[in-house]
Amino acid sequence: MGVEPKLDLSAFADFADALQDQRVRSEQLVRRALNRVGDHYPDRFRDELNDVSRAVDGHARNVGARVEELHSQNDALFAARVELEESYIQFCNFFELAPMAYVVTAPDTRVLHANQAACALLGRRRNGLAGRLLISCVPLEDRDAFRAALVRSTEPGMVSEWPATLLSINGEAKIICRMRVRAVAAPGAGSSRALYWNITEETDEDLF
Repeated sequence: MGVEPKLDLSAFADFADALQDQRVRSEQLVRRALNRVGDHYPDRFRDELNDVSRAVDGHARNVGARVEELHSQNDALFAARVELEESYIQFCNFFELAPMAYVVTAPDTRVLHANQAACALLGRRRNGLAGRLLISCVPLEDRDAFRAALVRSTEPGMVSEWPATLLSINGEAKIICRMRVRAVAAPGAGSSRALYWNITEETDEDLF
């Protein structure tokens, strides 16, 4: 399963720090200019200099408050990202370590994701399943019926269920299975829809 691109929060924090540095430098420049004018004209521009000084103080406080707000937002974003990544890892583990075989495919049955149980059931390594058409694991004589059942399973939201036969890795042994399929909207899968499969092997006991 792919990992979503991460927001670069360090750049966000750097921007806040740069804004704070710029505020300090600008304030220092204005203060020096006011002091020089005051030294040369102590009485002539006293009121104007006091007004400018108060305006600088107000601006500095506003910028400082904005910088603190940016830092607070950055901290909140970082905490949210950590929580999101932890949830992502947890749900990946739910999928990967589930005792039942789960597969996600494109509508044409091209495998996008398969968990460990699916790889064990189909007798194939993960890299041997990724990009492979799931229907290629179906015996040739059963593929028409498989396709027909698949067509009935493409309505979003509904769960379709049907029996199917899959081939082992050597193509000799047949595995009797029950397919449960749900079609979902999946823009991240590179198409408008994806199929979620739950595949269970039916033993002799299950057939009676």
